[in-house]
Amino acid sequence: MRHKKEHQNKDKLAAFGHRQVPELIPLESELPEGFNPRRTALRIAGIYMGIGGVWILLSDRLLEMMVSDPRLLGDISVGKGWFFVLMTGGLLYLLISQTLMRIRKTEERLQSAYRERVLAHEELEQAYEEITATEEELRMQYEQMEEQQQLILDNEKKLEHLAYHDALTGMPNKLALLERASASLRTGKGRSALLFMDIDNFKYINDTMGHDFGDELIVEACRRLDALLNGQGTLYQFGGDEFLILLPGIGDQAAAEAIVERVLGCFRNPLTIRGSQFHIGFSIGISLYPEHGKEMMELVKRADIAMYRAKETGKGGAVFYDESLKDRFTERMAIEKHMHQALSREEFYLVYQPQYRTDDGTINGLEALARWNSPVLGEVSPLRFIRVAEDSHLVIPLGTWVLRSACRVLRRLRDRGHRELIMSVNVSLLQLMHNEFCELVLDTLEEFGLPADRLELELTESLFIESYEALAPKLDRLREARVRIALDDFGTGYSSLGCLTKLPITTLKIDKSFIDSVLTNGRQEVLVEMIIGAGKRIGMATVAEGVEEEEQLTLLRRLGCDLVQGFLCSRPLPEEEVVALLTEPAKTDQDE
Repeated sequence: MRHKKEHQNKDKLAAFGHRQVPELIPLESELPEGFNPRRTALRIAGIYMGIGGVWILLSDRLLEMMVSDPRLLGDISVGKGWFFVLMTGGLLYLLISQTLMRIRKTEERLQSAYRERVLAHEELEQAYEEITATEEELRMQYEQMEEQQQLILDNEKKLEHLAYHDALTGMPNKLALLERASASLRTGKGRSALLFMDIDNFKYINDTMGHDFGDELIVEACRRLDALLNGQGTLYQFGGDEFLILLPGIGDQAAAEAIVERVLGCFRNPLTIRGSQFHIGFSIGISLYPEHGKEMMELVKRADIAMYRAKETGKGGAVFYDESLKDRFTERMAIEKHMHQALSREEFYLVYQPQYRTDDGTINGLEALARWNSPVLGEVSPLRFIRVAEDSHLVIPLGTWVLRSACRVLRRLRDRGHRELIMSVNVSLLQLMHNEFCELVLDTLEEFGLPADRLELELTESLFIESYEALAPKLDRLREARVRIALDDFGTGYSSLGCLTKLPITTLKIDKSFIDSVLTNGRQEVLVEMIIGAGKRIGMATVAEGVEEEEQLTLLRRLGCDLVQGFLCSRPLPEEEVVALLTEPAKTDQDE
């Protein structure tokens, strides 16, 4: 209706613009009604002739009656003639004067009317020109208005797309999942599966390679996932490195497991970013509709809980939600909640597990281990709070406290005369990624007056494998300063003995899983012997973790292992008991 009315207005303006300007009305139409030049002239002539005829007839008869003298009559006739001339001249003057006055007044009126009409015509022409200009302006404004309306429509579409799609990847986002997918979930038939996916170690990749690189990795991962699904489900960008896949109409749990396996399998091949290849993995949590919830947000929360469990059991795996996970997740949230204030409330403390030399049974060093005694949660196992600390980044301030506290204790032990002790401190990847980590270590050593070679930093084998290129400059700098580097849990990852020569490490710690079966599994014994031999040949000390039996200690001593630690030798001890232990005679053959 609005467009039709606008077109009608345009047609009216166009019709007005093409209308002919009216001609001026002739001057005769402005003369007084009944005025005729001939009739007026005949009227004057008639009056003149009538008066003249009456004058001649009457004047001659009167003169004849009154004057009998012919001479006097002639003189009077002459005078009468002149009088007639004067009288008729005056009469003609009066008649012609009146007529001319009427004509003059009429002419003035005509001239005034003409001027008014000329002025009206000029005003009309000006108005016409203004209307013509206004019509053009209106036409331009109408066209601009149509362009603006189209722009508004286009912008509305863009805004709607931005509202329901991720700006980086172009994939449907959280809002699209909660609004549009929720509606389709309720109207759909059969079971559906929701996969909550999180890229393993993405924070490390982002901090190491930069946020631009992290964005490129997310985009490439989205492309691969979208191509893999090929219409079988919908991929949603939930935020950051988190993705959701909605699989409607899934037959049963086995069908969901098959798709999950395909997702995990497709990322066993590396992604190519900026000409380089990178391996990434996903931890996946799965919830099922309607078993685990009938609302989308409920399914998301439960898939998220299952995803966290997948991370806890080992990255690169998948876990289906069940009710037992809810209690575990609630416990995790409680740990994270209370951990935020635990450090400032001095709820953490350190214990120290001695490392014994196998040749003479003396204590070579101590491994500092964090413990947490919460007034609310009680004694919290490191297996429970360390992973939470890493995921929440609380491991950075906690790690700083552990480093400083361990160095402070080492300073006190050195003051007691135990100057050859080495203090081992576990370090997380997040700590190493911190820009000021090297300065923190070296400044702490300087603050407590400790030689750098009396401090040993323990890093897990998986950390070396995943992030060595990014960490190498910092580790090289620490080694140049003579800080020791230990490779913890060696044998649990995928590094080879040959790659040890490339790593700036001084100590190999053989994982407890090898020691547990070294007496019953001949292959394990051979492998442990190879690790010890390779370490010796390249100048590294070897430490066996988790030694709990005399036979294990005897075998390790025979294989040439340098150091052992475990409950056979000593449990982790508080500082006071460490001081007492250091004053006792050397012993490696009894369980304390």
